[in-house]
Amino acid sequence: MRFSIKIPQPATMKVGKEDYHLLKAGTPLHRIHPKAFGSTQFNDSDKGSARFSPIRGAGGAIIPTIYVGQSFECATCEIILRCPDTPPRVRTSVAPPDIVYPADYRRHAHSEVRTTQDLNLVSVTATGQRKIGISGNGLLAGPRSTYPVTRGWAERIHETCPSAQGLYYTSYQYGPEFALLLFGDRVPGNILEAVSTRSIADPVCHAEIQKIADALSIDYEDV
Repeated sequence: MRFSIKIPQPATMKVGKEDYHLLKAGTPLHRIHPKAFGSTQFNDSDKGSARFSPIRGAGGAIIPTIYVGQSFECATCEIILRCPDTPPRVRTSVAPPDIVYPADYRRHAHSEVRTTQDLNLVSVTATGQRKIGISGNGLLAGPRSTYPVTRGWAERIHETCPSAQGLYYTSYQYGPEFALLLFGDRVPGNILEAVSTRSIADPVCHAEIQKIADALSIDYEDV
């Protein structure tokens, strides 16, 4: 049975109905990121194609962003294991494997950070989305083809919620743990404090990701 996820256009947002989540100072967080960026460095480029970035302000300028997760497992599911590849289907009673290729992330790092101040975040959990006019967890449940409209929602929230410092949501693959997207133009430059960094290609880190992938029935290997 086929089904589709319908996400309303950002202009339909029920402004003023949004729910906020206060994340306390000192909260430990985890980040998976290209090594080209430091452990606490925001991405201020138009590179990439993620669910909530890159995004632009009303004047067209890039809004710097950074993704972080509640745990290493959560960050891994949000960044590395978020969209596995499925080989072409052959008629068989066994479902084909989902595959993520480690070579795609050999230039990435895992960093532990912590917040230095409280953060005021708009909730885009399933309940938070419902409050602003989106049903079915549409912002988080859709495939890559929905990213243009989900980025539009991030821009709309940034535009209409001037006190919002980012987005708070439940990881789609690793709920109930949470993940965040922070707006770099709404937080101080030292909002995140670096704790530690290691390479994704490190054998111990690689093995940990394989274990997480196995629990999700995803093959984390180059084939």
